[in-house]
Amino acid sequence: MKQAKANIICIQKYTDKRRGYNRAYNGFVAITASAGALGTLLNDKVPFFASMLIGFVSIIKSVLPNFVQGESELSSLDVLADFYNKYMNSLENIWYRFDHDIIDEKQAMDEFFKLKETECDKMSQMNRLVRNISTRFQRKIDEQAKEYINRVYYEK
Repeated sequence: MKQAKANIICIQKYTDKRRGYNRAYNGFVAITASAGALGTLLNDKVPFFASMLIGFVSIIKSVLPNFVQGESELSSLDVLADFYNKYMNSLENIWYRFDHDIIDEKQAMDEFFKLKETECDKMSQMNRLVRNISTRFQRKIDEQAKEYINRVYYEK
């Protein structure tokens, strides 16, 4: 359960951060293009420099795709976060029913492994789409997941 919660937190924080980069990049391009267009009134060289700056930033974006990740990949991560939310809910349901003697250990184990099979290709998809996680970021994710598990399952 902790790993599923960590995956949810990771995807949410990662996509928020990447979408922030995308907004900053698009805002920079829009402001620079506007400044270039309006700068013609001040000096006829402003559009040239604005175009060069936009071109330079676009080349950097092409060379370093880790900085600005496409919206389609971020949308795929959103779908993956939805999967892990449902996965986490299913795990909690199995745990609740086992803990309250609604199902026995064998049934819980069978349901758990059946559910676990649905996750097989999801980790490789996550590893492909989440391009970089710093050690500090990973520690925060682990800490928040542990806090959640402790708060929900151990503190009563």
